[in-house]
Amino acid sequence: MSDKKLDAPAFHRRAKRLMDAWKLWLFGYEFSDTILLFTKDKIHITTQRKKAKILQPLQDAENAVPLEITVISKDPAPENQQAYEKALATLKASGPAVGTIASEEPSSKIVAEWNTVYSGSQSEFTSRDIGSLVSDTLAVKEESEIKHTKAAATAGALLMQDYFVDEMAKIFDEEEKVTNRVLAERVEGALASKAVEKRLKAKVPDVDMIEWGSLPSVQSGGKYALALDAQSNTDALHAGTVVCSLNMRYFMYSASVSRTFMIDPTPEQEKNYAFLMELQRLLVTWLQPGEAMGDVYERATAHVREHRPDLIDNFGADCGFVTGFELSDSVNVLAAGNKRKLEAGMAVVARVQLEGLTNAKATDARARTYAYQLADTVVVGAEGAAVAASCIKKPNDVSFFFNDDDEPAKAEPTRAKAASAGSAKARGGAARAPTTRTSAILPSKFRSDEREDESSVRQRREHQKELLSRLQADGQRRFAGEAGTDGEEARTVRRFESYKRETAIPREARSGRIIVDERADTVVLPIYGMAVPFHISTIKSASKSDEGEYVYLRLNLVSPGQGVGKKDAAQDDNGGASFVRSLTFRSTDVARMAEIHHGITGLKRDQAKREAEKAQLADIVEQDRLVQVAGQRPQRLGDVFMRPLAEGKRFPAALEIHSNGLRYMAAGRSGGTPVDILFNNIRHLFFQPCDKELLVLIHVNLRNPIILGKKKIQDIQFYREASDAAFDETGNRRRRIRYGDEDEIEAEQEELRRRRQLNKEFEDFATRIVDASNHDVELDKPFRNIAFTGVPARANVLLQPTVECLVHLSDAPFFVLTVADVELVHLERVQFGLKNFDMVFVFRDFKRTPVHVNTVPMKQLDDIKEWLDSVNLAFTEGPVNLNWSQIMKTVNKDPAGFYEDGGWAFLALDSDAEDDGSEEEESEFSMSEDELAESESEGSDDGSVAGTESDESEGDYDDESESGEDWDELEAKAKAYDDKRPRTGDPPVESAPAKRARKR
Repeated sequence: MSDKKLDAPAFHRRAKRLMDAWKLWLFGYEFSDTILLFTKDKIHITTQRKKAKILQPLQDAENAVPLEITVISKDPAPENQQAYEKALATLKASGPAVGTIASEEPSSKIVAEWNTVYSGSQSEFTSRDIGSLVSDTLAVKEESEIKHTKAAATAGALLMQDYFVDEMAKIFDEEEKVTNRVLAERVEGALASKAVEKRLKAKVPDVDMIEWGSLPSVQSGGKYALALDAQSNTDALHAGTVVCSLNMRYFMYSASVSRTFMIDPTPEQEKNYAFLMELQRLLVTWLQPGEAMGDVYERATAHVREHRPDLIDNFGADCGFVTGFELSDSVNVLAAGNKRKLEAGMAVVARVQLEGLTNAKATDARARTYAYQLADTVVVGAEGAAVAASCIKKPNDVSFFFNDDDEPAKAEPTRAKAASAGSAKARGGAARAPTTRTSAILPSKFRSDEREDESSVRQRREHQKELLSRLQADGQRRFAGEAGTDGEEARTVRRFESYKRETAIPREARSGRIIVDERADTVVLPIYGMAVPFHISTIKSASKSDEGEYVYLRLNLVSPGQGVGKKDAAQDDNGGASFVRSLTFRSTDVARMAEIHHGITGLKRDQAKREAEKAQLADIVEQDRLVQVAGQRPQRLGDVFMRPLAEGKRFPAALEIHSNGLRYMAAGRSGGTPVDILFNNIRHLFFQPCDKELLVLIHVNLRNPIILGKKKIQDIQFYREASDAAFDETGNRRRRIRYGDEDEIEAEQEELRRRRQLNKEFEDFATRIVDASNHDVELDKPFRNIAFTGVPARANVLLQPTVECLVHLSDAPFFVLTVADVELVHLERVQFGLKNFDMVFVFRDFKRTPVHVNTVPMKQLDDIKEWLDSVNLAFTEGPVNLNWSQIMKTVNKDPAGFYEDGGWAFLALDSDAEDDGSEEEESEFSMSEDELAESESEGSDDGSVAGTESDESEGDYDDESESGEDWDELEAKAKAYDDKRPRTGDPPVESAPAKRARKR
């Protein structure tokens, strides 16, 4: 303890406040076994020798408050009695009124000794409770205290979203039997984890000062106690509604965060959660200096009563409390009737709750009752309040879904993240479950059961309208006043220098002959007896023709204003210059002219190849040097292969983690070529398990391409085969042995075990990469259960969404498309009768060519729409393919004018966003049986009038109306049609609820 140092200026600054307000907390450090006595003109401290040594520097500080320190022994001694009597005499001299904190009941040996001395004279004093006064003084914090509160809130948010969510998802995924209390204990022990500690060090100055304010609380399974001191029970963690509360302390300053997680929520539950989240957002805006705490609660209650009166009885009894040295201030509470005012510098836990809610659609008794709670630590400033640390909250981020509709096996729960930190555009909105039907047979006997799916489609259409309007507004803002281009750089006449001096021209050219100088990339032509050099780049083409005894060589030169095409539309900055467009030479030497023509053609071909290589390497950025790990062996993943190959045959090697990147020593005949990948050049890091795949792999998508061999590489992959051949330990002898059933089962189990081991090894190594990069690189994983097939390049492949991308990683060419880069998705050839449709991804950077994914099965259309909507990508659809090169040329020519004319609205004419009106009106029409019978009777009584109106307005359908059938006959025909119609078969991938994704 002797190495502790106190902040003397802070102590005396607080002491001066304390002389008037009797503040208890001074030191910024917890002193146990210490008696503090505050009088009007002095502070008396009675403590042990080691603590007194720490306090001694306070007496020598400038502008010091009068301070007297009395030393006592740790064990009972006569000098202790003298020190207590001295303190008691000082107390008597100060007056009969003594202020104490009634809610505090300290206990220790020194306290027992003091109470023995004080009890003899207690009748001489009048005790008064100063708890509220101390609370008011503690409530307003200094800047350093606010920083400590924010650090505590940051630690809680990090543990919530980076540890608790992953741990809970893992439990559900692996169907682990865990109680609420066990999960809470795991979260409590996370502070001792090196991985968590490393993440905290990047955000909190002193990790050692982080501690729990109270034990973590995890509640699920219909039993919810939303009090601050609620404890986790011993019931099993239930996959329904999970409420988690984390209370942290940093340098003794508290912060709290609470979140609710939903597993397979119903639309009603999602609606309730969205309302609660919006209410908390409003609550933060209402926390203004000078606002009465009770008034804030009344505004929240009025909001609930106005917008959701059905939830008023479930609303919590308060909206939070002031926090600080104590987690909960019992005096400064946002509750009805509290007249205390909010002040700048207060830290408030803004908390909203809904208790005792009922899920009428629940089939599990434990899921029938649920509760919601959202809490964040908010700092009240002079101009308003701000959340101390952001944490996942949106419905996309706290919702989990299981695939238990189409498969007996449990699918992995998929959690949506907000758009990542590196996302180029923020997206909002909630996701919904897909409504895809893979068979013509209705899933229910009653068509009314499909109304919920229709409601989901209607919500999707409304969301798409919102996204399109947001794109329109964003486009107008981005390109306001910006002049457009035609999408291509302006071409100018390039100038070349074949020879610096005239003497450098080959001597053979002086004889009037045509010379092809490959060393200078030049053709020297005789013109009027002079040798004139032409650089090969100035020659557009060369042609040779034979006419009689002569052979003609025609050279077409590059010149501006030819008007043939954009490629030749070069401009010259010298308007008075004259240009030669072509030169023709005639000769009788056929062999010589053929040799010249061949030389010019070869030189032109080599020059075009060099230009292509130069253009390909134009975007290569020089990387920093790899800093290798010093003093220890780097972490390795051994015996992995790399794609694409650096050279020659493939050899296994080790992938190493160093201080600022990765190194792979690609083995080869030359002894090995190191391939370095820096963390700051990794845009996406993917781990793909070998489940239903032949390879387990780690895939790296780069921000800037690197050179590997002589090729430019944007994606690098490290993999290991998971097939039996890679693990055959018997030289293939087992294949010649006939197996029995037991042997086959044992072999299958062994293969499953190997695959699980491979998955764990690669995933653990990918996680270590993330930790080594201080989370500058985030790990992403494809979700096979919402994959679909398509043709992004040459072959039909399986495309799998991830949190941030759409990828195909199983074989080359790899396909990685970042969702955040996409402006709009257009679905082409969407019409009745076609089996496939196409997808076009238009990027926010209009200079990039749109990406096409062709031949997507039509039966996956609804699944794809739901995925696009869940990641907040606006999409449109149309019946035909469009000329996107011409469309992008128009957009690039005048982007501002494009958005002024409606932007992408011309694509939405046949899409969901524009189709809502008629279908919504049709779906809203309903008629009861009594009304139907009444309308039929009225129609029979006044049939002539109805017939006249029908003839005038719907003459085209007169025959059908006269031969109409009743509902029973129509139902029978529909069922017969469905029975006769051939089954379409199972989809190529599992049809499952779409993952709710970013994003971060």
